[in-house]
Amino acid sequence: MLPTTADNGARLAAILPSGIAAVARGLASPPPDELAFADSDSLPKLRSFVMIVVDGLGSANLSARAGHAPALSRLPRKRIETVAPSTTGAALTTLLTGRLPGSHGLIGYRIRHPELGLVTTLRDWDGIGDHRSWQRATPLLTRVSSIGARAVAIGRPAHAAGGLTEAILAGAEYLGGQRIEDRFALASRVVREPTPAVVYLYIDELDKAGHEHGWQSEHWVRRLEQFDASLEGFLRGLPGGVGVVVTADHGMVDVAPHQRVLLESHTGLLDDVAEIGGEPRLRSLYLREGADATAVAAAWERAEGARAWVGTREAALARGTFGRVRPEVAERLGEVLIAARKQVAYFTNAEDSRVLEMVGQHGSFTDEERGVPLVLGGALDGSSFAAAVQAAAQRIPE
Repeated sequence: MLPTTADNGARLAAILPSGIAAVARGLASPPPDELAFADSDSLPKLRSFVMIVVDGLGSANLSARAGHAPALSRLPRKRIETVAPSTTGAALTTLLTGRLPGSHGLIGYRIRHPELGLVTTLRDWDGIGDHRSWQRATPLLTRVSSIGARAVAIGRPAHAAGGLTEAILAGAEYLGGQRIEDRFALASRVVREPTPAVVYLYIDELDKAGHEHGWQSEHWVRRLEQFDASLEGFLRGLPGGVGVVVTADHGMVDVAPHQRVLLESHTGLLDDVAEIGGEPRLRSLYLREGADATAVAAAWERAEGARAWVGTREAALARGTFGRVRPEVAERLGEVLIAARKQVAYFTNAEDSRVLEMVGQHGSFTDEERGVPLVLGGALDGSSFAAAVQAAAQRIPE
C-alpha cells in the first residue's frame, strides 16, 4: 500500500503565488485572479521577489552538510514537502504554476501520453503539438506583467528553449548563465534595475553531482559550497524591498551498485506488464489489456513488500497518495506502482546505461526524498511569509 503525505507539495505550490502577491501588494496593484487564494493582507510588501530553486537540495541533505553552507544556515529555514512523486518535472511545474501534479498533469518522470506512449516530462516533447493540453496549468510568470513587474527566468543557456521550458516558463524573459556565479550576477543586475521584478533562478549543479557521484560525495559538497558562497554575495548586495526564497524540487538518497534490483529477476511477475515507466525509485507498471491490477500488485507485494510500497493506481488515488488527481491525468500513471522505501532502486534490462550509473536517486516517498527546505532571505528574513505560504497551501486550486 502506497503512503499518504502531509500536503502533497501544497506549500511548494504556494511559494510563487505568494511571492507575486507580495510584489503586487508592494506596488499597490491587485494580484491576478489566479492568485486570489494567496492572502495578500498577510504578506509583506515587496518591490521584487526572487525564487531560487536548487535541484536536488533536500532538507535532510542540507542539514547533514549544513557546516558547508554558512550563508544558508544563518537564514530562517523550515522543512516542507515536495510533490508526489518527488521528481523534477512534476516539482518544477508545480513551483511555476502553483498547481499540483494531479492538476497540471506532469505526474511523474516517464508517464503515458495518449498518442505517443511513454514519454519523459523533462525531454520528450517532440510530437506534443499542444503543450497546454499536456501541461494543463497556466504558467504564473505570464501574469507578472499585469501587476507592473518584469518576469525573468535565469538558468543555463542550454535550458533557454525546449518543451518543458516553453510549458512552464512562458511569459518570462530568459537569461542564460553557464556557472552558478554567472546566474547570481544576472539576478543581482535584474533586481537593481528600475523595474520591479519576479525572478526564477534555477541551480542544477547539485543534482548533477548527486546523480553522478552521490550527495555524500566531495563533488556534491563542493557544489553546495559554491552555491552558498554565491548566495552570500548576492544577499549582501541586495537592495531593500527584495524578498528571496531558496527551495528545492526534491531530496536525494544514494544507492550503491549492490542495492540495485533488476525487475526481470522476479520470474513471471512481468508476464502481465506491457511497459515500465516512472524511474528507479518509483516504477509505474502499465499492464496488458485484461490483466488484473490487484493480482499483479499482490504478487509484487509478496516479492518486494519488505523494501518497497506496492499498490494499484486506483488504491493510491483513493488514499490520496498523489493528492487530488483529475481522471484524465490519472491515466498517465501505470495500473501498478512500486515505490522504494529502503535503500534500493529498481532497474530493467532495457535501462539506459547513464541511468544505471547514477548513484543519487529520488522519486519515492521517503522523508529524504520528500523533504525540501523553505529558506527566507532579504526582505523576507523575519517576515510572515512562511505563515502566508502555509495558509495559501490550504487553498490551492484544483
